[in-house]
Amino acid sequence: MLTMVSKTRPAIRAKVRLEMVEAGARLCRQLGLPRSTGQIYGLLFLAGGPMSLDDIVGMLGISKASASTGTRQLTSWGAIRQVWVPGNRRDYFEVVADLGDLIRGSYENVIKPRLEATQRRLDGLLRALDHDAAEGLLDKDEAMVCAERIKYLARLHRKLQSALPLFEKLI
Repeated sequence: MLTMVSKTRPAIRAKVRLEMVEAGARLCRQLGLPRSTGQIYGLLFLAGGPMSLDDIVGMLGISKASASTGTRQLTSWGAIRQVWVPGNRRDYFEVVADLGDLIRGSYENVIKPRLEATQRRLDGLLRALDHDAAEGLLDKDEAMVCAERIKYLARLHRKLQSALPLFEKLI
């Protein structure tokens, strides 16, 4: 079982909080993002109030650099915000509870750029295939199999992109 301890804050003992931290971590890993970014969001999502960077580091057992990078990413997506705590000079963060903001931010900053990068890669694969076939690096049958499979991926990608306007309206 996951246990998180801190010298400045008590360990996370509530199973619901541990599960939320892990759920955030898994989601970020699936999106190709740092695990710590998801952990931070999960921690803040069920936190009772704002947490300092030191609190986050201590509770999650991550480096200050990872916490800083994760909070910057989450802030840029609109998933968390920096808040001022009277009488304290530290940076504090709290979750923006509207998951729609997180989804919109993730879409604009993660999903959409990755789809664009995938299109560039597919175009590059087709160019490489043409080059390799012209140079005789692939025989006719190999080139045909490669072309069919790359075109299949391109069709899937086009279908996904054609659904994006609907997805954008939903978020």
